[in-house]
Amino acid sequence: MTEEDIVSLVLKKNELGLTIIAEKYEKLLVYIAAQILGNRTRDIEECVNDTYLKFWKNASNYDYTRASIPTYLKVIVRNTAINRLRDLKRHEDKTHAEDVFTLESEISDSTQNIENQLVRKENMNRLNRVISNLPEKDRELMIRKYFYLQSSKIIANAMKMSVTAVDSRLSRLRTKVRNEFNAQS
Repeated sequence: MTEEDIVSLVLKKNELGLTIIAEKYEKLLVYIAAQILGNRTRDIEECVNDTYLKFWKNASNYDYTRASIPTYLKVIVRNTAINRLRDLKRHEDKTHAEDVFTLESEISDSTQNIENQLVRKENMNRLNRVISNLPEKDRELMIRKYFYLQSSKIIANAMKMSVTAVDSRLSRLRTKVRNEFNAQS
């Protein structure tokens, strides 16, 4: 069955289309959600189910000429998992400042006054400048760890490094980025 046929079924609200999508892509979606959410099995399942629901509700917006179904689903599950992680972080009250400082800096709090919003935006711009000035490999490490929220093991495999080397380098990079960020104040 082609992607067009599958989307056609979903647009007609035929559950067979969703069943086919789940059979073909569930492992991929679970893998992506698990990379972001860790071992939170219930949250991973909810993210994957939310992904199916979002696709079901918004199938009319899907354009198979611009992206394949798995690509479209990967974006949905990634964003859903990141949003879920943000919610969990807020509820758990476990702030690992060094591991989450980049993610938290991207969250805009609408209750802040204008001055605080401007300061936050300037801080984000300074952080982006510091990171963009890093050597390519260091920049990739930071992006993989703090934007894509990949584990050290996955980063090590992708970048052909040991897990210890990844953790050590990230530790040095956090210190370097913090020092350069503070120097730009």
